[in-house]
Amino acid sequence: MARKDIQLLILTIDGKRYGIDVDQIAYMSNVDNNEAAISMEHLLEIASEANGKYSKMLFIKRRMKIPILIYEPDEVATVSVADIRSLPNILMLPAGNKGVWGFWPQAQGIVILIDFYKNQLFEQFTSGTIDMRSK
Repeated sequence: MARKDIQLLILTIDGKRYGIDVDQIAYMSNVDNNEAAISMEHLLEIASEANGKYSKMLFIKRRMKIPILIYEPDEVATVSVADIRSLPNILMLPAGNKGVWGFWPQAQGIVILIDFYKNQLFEQFTSGTIDMRSK
């Protein structure tokens, strides 16, 4: 049976809102500066104006070696799958490599949906192809 609703962890980076399926998250913790991690901006290849003071780390199910640094999340939203829109075909390849799989339109803008299992850079970090000490 297909899912009717999805829960999204919503966060904002430089005025853009991103949503992560809560089912992908094993857990979230406060930042531990002694632990190797990668920032959400780095994974999405975003040149950010943010101050770099991360407050949380996300641990992704089946990929828990490398946590993802994020700022304080905005909310957890329950979204009807019927309200989620696909990316236009022209954006599928470049955005898909970053794990972008769709968007959720809202009155105040869109929420860009991220799938870490499809993010090629995250896959390289978690498989050990990229050395975390250089990041």
